[in-house]
Amino acid sequence: MKKSMILTLAIAALIVAFILPTIGVADAPKAPAPGDDYMIPKPEGYEPKVQSIPFEHSVHEDIDCYHCHHTGDVTEGCMDSGCHDLIHPESPEERRDIRFFEKAYHDQCIGCHRDLRQKEEPTGPVACVGCHPRD
Repeated sequence: MKKSMILTLAIAALIVAFILPTIGVADAPKAPAPGDDYMIPKPEGYEPKVQSIPFEHSVHEDIDCYHCHHTGDVTEGCMDSGCHDLIHPESPEERRDIRFFEKAYHDQCIGCHRDLRQKEEPTGPVACVGCHPRD
């Protein structure tokens, strides 16, 4: 009898310690996202060859925010985080460096769209004009 009581208490303690804290995590609200009229900003002092990119958050609402905002701070942009702060690459190697903000966006966005296309799931554009509309 004592063994079954100890075992029951041990199981109850494990449930309280490991399972209960995770129950509310899945239902935790996401941070508010900018609206569908959000334009991905260009860095100060950078003159792009193409137009800024419109980003519709509602289309991407099923994707965890931390997939793109990998630092965990959803209020911080790629260039502000220190991860992708190279604005003016001076060599072909720097253009291929993940620190170059354009490479980070292209790898993240186009990579995800290509992965979804291979799975034959609905996806966004993978061609330049799909994101960068011509004037």
